[in-house]
Amino acid sequence: MEAAGPPQARKCCQQALEKLVPRLCFLCSLVTYALVGAVLFSAIEGSQDLGADDQEFEEFLGKLCSTLTCNRTVMEGKKRDLGELLLKVKPQWFSRSTDWSFLSSLFFCCTVISTVGYGHIYPVTRLGKYLCMLYALFGIPLMVLVLTDTGDILATILSTSYNRFRKLLFLSPHLPKWCSRLLCRRKPDTKPVDQAIPRIVIDGQELTGPTPGRCSLAPSINMELLERLLAREKQNTLRPPSQAAERRNSCPELVSGRLSYSIISNLDEVGQQVEQLDVPLPIIALIVFAYISCAAAILPTWEKHMDFEGAFYFCFVTLTTIGFGDTILEHPHFFLFFSLYIIVGMEIVCIAFKLVQNRLIRFYKNLILLFTKGTF
Repeated sequence: MEAAGPPQARKCCQQALEKLVPRLCFLCSLVTYALVGAVLFSAIEGSQDLGADDQEFEEFLGKLCSTLTCNRTVMEGKKRDLGELLLKVKPQWFSRSTDWSFLSSLFFCCTVISTVGYGHIYPVTRLGKYLCMLYALFGIPLMVLVLTDTGDILATILSTSYNRFRKLLFLSPHLPKWCSRLLCRRKPDTKPVDQAIPRIVIDGQELTGPTPGRCSLAPSINMELLERLLAREKQNTLRPPSQAAERRNSCPELVSGRLSYSIISNLDEVGQQVEQLDVPLPIIALIVFAYISCAAAILPTWEKHMDFEGAFYFCFVTLTTIGFGDTILEHPHFFLFFSLYIIVGMEIVCIAFKLVQNRLIRFYKNLILLFTKGTF
């Protein structure tokens, strides 16, 4: 019994390593990609002040001064001209190199690859705009990959917690009716009998043939039937190794070691847990509300101009990737440390949207059945 301990522990460590290696690769790639983008944007956008020697900016200042120096008799008529002039203000005239420090550039890269895009910080140089398009082209799929992988972890945690919670509630003697209705909506995971028991179907045509004497040819027919059954059973047993052989031929690197084979097999399973998640929508909505409320309670500690309501609105706009940009953070560097919070929160919101989508599809199916057959 004691000798079985180290192999068992080694097997558990190997399984944990097989699960962690793909996730660590995704996360490290995303962090490295964000840091490299921060260096590039800081070097390109922070190297020059566009508002210092811009001729158009000088003309704008001259028109503004001439408009403001008018006397009071003509001031009412100049208000419209002043409003039209202020609409022509370009943000790059007032941009400075300090606005594109390394941390500010890193914050900008996070808003790009997460598709939030607040709008109050963006590239203004031609090279910066081209780099932003190229950066988003590869960064957004990488971010979606990390979100998908994170969603599998959250889906597993939510499913396990929800199933254990159901068991605890079912064991309690006093269970409310609304709670039992909410928790009993899931159908039991039972496989059909046709899928559980394999069947061998033999057509009647296979047994037909020139049988002038039925009784005289009965032993030969039985032998032929037995040979066909053995041949089909042998073919069915040899089918899985043939698929494995084809996979190894298509990926020769899988033959080198079992660890690489298991890691690549785990990569094929990314995103499947989210598709199989079946948790009631009110529970997910409660989790989303609690998750945003926690950040909304912490955010006003350094953003003094925000209250709980404004912070809750800002977090919701961020996690849903709407990103209006109407709320500007005074200390975006502090919010940058919430990157993990943003990734997890975006995935929780995506799970909620996925469940809403499934409910809508189910509603549309029932609605179509109602109009076609008259019953749900």
